[in-house]
Amino acid sequence: MLSFDVEEFDIPIEYGQSIDEAEQISVSASGTQKILQLLKSHQIKSTCFTTANFAIHQKSLVKTMSKDCEIASHGYWHSRFEIDDLKRSKDVLEEISGQQVYGFRRARFAYTPQNMIFEAGYRYNSSENPIWMPGRYNNFFGNRTAYIEQDLLNIPISATPTLRIPLFWLAIKNFPLWLIHYASRQVLKSDGYLNIFFHPWEFEDIEKYHLPKYVTSRCGEMMLDRLDWYIRLLKQHGEFIYMKDYEI
Repeated sequence: MLSFDVEEFDIPIEYGQSIDEAEQISVSASGTQKILQLLKSHQIKSTCFTTANFAIHQKSLVKTMSKDCEIASHGYWHSRFEIDDLKRSKDVLEEISGQQVYGFRRARFAYTPQNMIFEAGYRYNSSENPIWMPGRYNNFFGNRTAYIEQDLLNIPISATPTLRIPLFWLAIKNFPLWLIHYASRQVLKSDGYLNIFFHPWEFEDIEKYHLPKYVTSRCGEMMLDRLDWYIRLLKQHGEFIYMKDYEI
């Protein structure tokens, strides 16, 4: 299950830099176009967790995206959240994409009550990263594999058993290829599936924003080449599916 958090590029704001909304949308839109080209070349399925705000500003792109990708909700805005955003974002994305939206992923993996996600009409939730992320969250002892709670299917991001070596964008961006290969095969053998995600803005040159090196490393074309390598690797071990089609 390969997914992308299609959102406003607001990470510079976290580090005290000013960036207007038009530029935030533009950076992510450009990266999304590159991703779509790569996915099309490999003819694989993916899920795009999209903010309603991005979709409103990029209706044509989201409609194009929906031809081959599953559209899921990433909230209304990336930088703030209200409970009403669960239903509002779902409605906006369904209207623009023409798809029924089944999945939700909360920005920055913040907690959202399970019953509220279910009551808003979602079938699954992918808002947990079962690792310790210094300065962000500590889910090291949380559920590592898919489970059902209050009628809602939860699909955490993949991490290895025991050591919880993460398999998400920062790890795949910074870890050596041999470790990514080893960890991916270990998770596939243990769990029978992988749930991995990236952001479109990673595939743009973002070095000018003076973000931490672990964020800007291998950005742009280098990151696109790394994703291409990873997709080729994973195609040898199974098939890519939409997250809405996963069943425990």
